[in-house]
Amino acid sequence: MEKIHRQTINNNLSDLINATNFLDSIVDKLLEINVINSWMKNYIKDPTEESIRKLRLYQLIQGRGPRAFSLLCKTLEETSNINARNILLNLRISVQNPNDSLITRMIDMNLNNSNSSLHDEPYVKIHPNLQRMDIYEQNLPTGAYPMGSNPKGHALILNINKIKGKDDRIGSDVDVENLQKLFHGLGYVIQLKVDGTDKEIKRNIDDFINTCHNTKSASIVVFIMSHGEAGNNSSRSSDVLTSDGIPINTDWIIEKFGPDKISSSVPKLFFIQACRGNNIDFGWKSFDNENNRVQNDAKQTFYAIQEEQSFQNRRYENVFIAYATVPGYNAKRDCEYGSWFVQKFCEVVRKNAWKFDLDTMMKMVDIEIRNLNCEMNGFQTPEWSNRGFNKKFYFNPGLYDDNSEQSTSQTNL
Repeated sequence: MEKIHRQTINNNLSDLINATNFLDSIVDKLLEINVINSWMKNYIKDPTEESIRKLRLYQLIQGRGPRAFSLLCKTLEETSNINARNILLNLRISVQNPNDSLITRMIDMNLNNSNSSLHDEPYVKIHPNLQRMDIYEQNLPTGAYPMGSNPKGHALILNINKIKGKDDRIGSDVDVENLQKLFHGLGYVIQLKVDGTDKEIKRNIDDFINTCHNTKSASIVVFIMSHGEAGNNSSRSSDVLTSDGIPINTDWIIEKFGPDKISSSVPKLFFIQACRGNNIDFGWKSFDNENNRVQNDAKQTFYAIQEEQSFQNRRYENVFIAYATVPGYNAKRDCEYGSWFVQKFCEVVRKNAWKFDLDTMMKMVDIEIRNLNCEMNGFQTPEWSNRGFNKKFYFNPGLYDDNSEQSTSQTNL
């Protein structure tokens, strides 16, 4: 779905939820015309609360192809949801008669004209030849993780913005928006939690693990953003702070996804946007003391970093871990554009996931961050490690084993 359509939905989400009726009929129709699949239908209908079911529909539909918006409008009309349809259309046209044919107006708006200025490229680029990158011989000898399931997996985004005794993490809302767009475009089902206490975050993690286990998720993403500090229990682990100021160790979070809860064969990707200490990397250049808008995701207390150790415990399988910065150092966050790490991660992945594996893209992220500098706050070096993560990982955006997105692309859905 194009940017202007996603913005229309998100900017009017509350009104859409209130105006939408006959949800079962809408979902059944979208399944019939292949906008969604059976799993998505069940995912939307699963909650008992009607407003949550509607929210899931409008969130999920945003990742369903370039013509999903027009087909959603048509479905709303056919299921007598004229008010909801008009909410989606009134930002782009003046509705003279709510009973006018939607098809006529779609032609007038040139929704099918690929050269229209209203048509942006998809947020996440799809292989122009619809080729999957996880099935080629060049991935030998290690091979690649199979990434053709629909959905690709589940993604948990935890953003702790307001923390007791700390300044708000201004700009983190930009990170959340970018990550939601990215993982929707990559084909993931997203769960988002903002400003959770220690108990709430731990409960969210347990609930997410249960969801991944029950749905046999093909891959798992956990993206955590908060203030952070060096961990006490390991020379290389870190702590992230919950909204009530309680630290949670990142290794504890990773271990929660062990083989007793999630199959060891499932690739698990962890991304931590948080400081790991108070040190500032000034590089080799000198800077003046002019003020700027870049802040640090650090806590005031600093813990000494011990000698580096490598992860060698084979208890972990198929685990990928990326930190925004190295142990002992802080992570930069721009108040207007979001954190350096999330900015560049989203930018690199959305443009290159169709052809490059995760490790290659992380190297590209590192190069992009290296080129950023802040006059007073210095530089930042991301770090990532593999714990039994021995195959190449391709997101394969828009390409699925059941050919649902391939069929969609070929029929200009």
